[in-house]
Amino acid sequence: MARIPTTLMFSTIAALTLLGCQKPAEPVADIRPVRTITVGALNETSIGEVYSGEVRARHTVPMGFRIGGKLNARPVNVGDVVSKGQTLATLDPGDVRLSADAARAQLESSKAQLAQAELDYQRGKELLAQKFISQAEVDKRFTLLTAARQQHEQAKSQAQLAQNQSNYAVLVADVSGVVTATQAEPGSVVAAGQPVLQLAKDGEREAVIDVPESKVKSWREGQKVTVSLWAGEQAEFEGTIREVAPAADALTRTYRVKVTLPASNNIKMGMTLQVTHQKAAKDIPNGYSLPLPALFGKDQAQRVWLVSNIKAGQGIVKSQPVNVIGVAGHSVKVAGVQPGQVVVTAGANLLREGQPVRVLEGASHD
Repeated sequence: MARIPTTLMFSTIAALTLLGCQKPAEPVADIRPVRTITVGALNETSIGEVYSGEVRARHTVPMGFRIGGKLNARPVNVGDVVSKGQTLATLDPGDVRLSADAARAQLESSKAQLAQAELDYQRGKELLAQKFISQAEVDKRFTLLTAARQQHEQAKSQAQLAQNQSNYAVLVADVSGVVTATQAEPGSVVAAGQPVLQLAKDGEREAVIDVPESKVKSWREGQKVTVSLWAGEQAEFEGTIREVAPAADALTRTYRVKVTLPASNNIKMGMTLQVTHQKAAKDIPNGYSLPLPALFGKDQAQRVWLVSNIKAGQGIVKSQPVNVIGVAGHSVKVAGVQPGQVVVTAGANLLREGQPVRVLEGASHD
């Protein structure tokens, strides 16, 4: 068995001893690049609530016949522009024409009876003067004359009514407007007053939106709102809240809000639009606007990352709880931060407490 030289053995032991005494290498800190925003002065601007809706006519009238009958024709359709006095629909004129003819015949008969009664009365007065008949006979003829006059007036009214009903067989637009819906087709039998079509009157237009019951308290008549169309040259204009429904819809539990729109050729009925309602600053607590991605956390426990000890573009992050006041688009208004603090706006969910970060150049400011 060969021996290991004493010198070599001591050298190996010394080397192992030195290796054991060395400290382990410290891990390199994970410096993550972040974008930030510096909280500025107190933001007193209002927060907008945005709701989608559509353009409608302020006055929409259901058009129907005053009499019942079979719908003979309806020359207009949805989307047609009609003018005052234009024919919208007609009924089968057969029955109403016969009624009008019968009423006119009755009128002519009553006219002849009235003429005969007047002649008999005049002759009676002449015979009374000659003592050929008594006063009682003259009074009787006067009574018959009075009855004939009443029957004639009644027949005249019946003839006028029959003529009106004959005219009612033609449905005429009493105002100019646009047909927005049809509710009966030719060949169907309609009752008196049953809507045949819907006519939106020319003139004022309004935006119709539905607001949830949790937000309706801040909507009041007379308030100004911002309205923007999804199409058209006029992108944005001002409207006025005209009506807030006093009761919620039974199915959706929302409140119907109607906004009066300014007169413009770019505003067409049926267009889709957005209504932005600006809350007054006095209606909401003071706060600061931050980008929505700056928040992290769950439910009410929302937090932001603050960057402190910034030197040479690097700093340390520390979480800060905040209270969310309102959301408007991609911005959120919060309370719990102070002017001058630097808030991380991107990658908040990837950071940890006390982690070093590198602030990217070109960060925005509030």
